[in-house]
Amino acid sequence: MPRANTAIQLQLWKERLERFSQSDQSVQKYCETAGCTQATFYYWKRKVATASQPDANLPDSQRSAFVPIVVRGNRPARVLICVKDGTRIAVPADALGALQSVLQHAQRVAG
Repeated sequence: MPRANTAIQLQLWKERLERFSQSDQSVQKYCETAGCTQATFYYWKRKVATASQPDANLPDSQRSAFVPIVVRGNRPARVLICVKDGTRIAVPADALGALQSVLQHAQRVAG
């Protein structure tokens, strides 16, 4: 039996996850009711979240390499950014907002 179209499954799981979020059920109970495994539930939860990201459908060459940063708890004095090539950049925590604006502008200009 051929697999259903991924876009159709994605929409189906968006709807299922919305129903789950409105229910008071645990993941285990919801999966029993829906007739799926918890592994399948979490797989599609991750897929739906990834697909809702703005550049999720772009080719790798056009995707942004930047990811959101969330600082929780005691605010550190600086945030250390580690790049794949080994470069490390220490940014003062109070400058993150300005840095984000600069990076977004650079991304628009480069695109």
